[in-house]
Amino acid sequence: MVRPLNYPVTPMPITRRPLLAAPLILAAPSLARAQGSWFPIRGADGREVQNHRVPIELETEFSELDNAFTIGSPDADVTLIEIYDSNCGYCRRAAQDVKAMVAADPDLAVTFINAPSLGLPSVQAARVEYAVKLVGGADKVLAFHEASMAARGVFDGLRALETAKAIGLDDNQIEDVADKPETGQVLVQATRLANATNLAATPSWLASGTAIIGWPGRPVLEGVIRSIRQCDKPVCG
Repeated sequence: MVRPLNYPVTPMPITRRPLLAAPLILAAPSLARAQGSWFPIRGADGREVQNHRVPIELETEFSELDNAFTIGSPDADVTLIEIYDSNCGYCRRAAQDVKAMVAADPDLAVTFINAPSLGLPSVQAARVEYAVKLVGGADKVLAFHEASMAARGVFDGLRALETAKAIGLDDNQIEDVADKPETGQVLVQATRLANATNLAATPSWLASGTAIIGWPGRPVLEGVIRSIRQCDKPVCG
């Protein structure tokens, strides 16, 4: 699990004109981390998977964030929310499994929320990703997301703009949208909400009033989904 720098990000430009050198101002996290686990979820190695209760109201706020996008069934009976960072190695490791889970389960949906927490390159990439959503729509932001999750090394603003261009968008237009103050405010909202929900690492997952911290592996998440369908909890019994 990659431990984030736990802070909300302030608005900042992602312009190439000063070579993406804008400062990042840090702020303290809003809440202390949750202690212990809410449900007895175990990984494939038998270790406890950290999880805690989340008010449904906060889960709903995540799904309504402006930078959210969703794959899978529009009539899903279970929707997972993934909170990720463009430079999170475990998010990248999880990406193909998540895609395969959705392809194999016609009643599953996954909503993605980019809440950058791993530094300036992640904030820049998140700005570009949101601009891609606004300019290109659902198909383009999904293509961008898949490309960012397949990347190796640091995925910063310049690489993000190159990726936007590679998927057929005008990188100058994307840059203009990414530079807007409103774009920064969207990221502030997402990161503050992640802090308020005590998400201690990326990726984190929300489902049925529970936050699951880190990447527990596909079998564990599929077991959680089965339990939610059976008893509306990540673990039944």
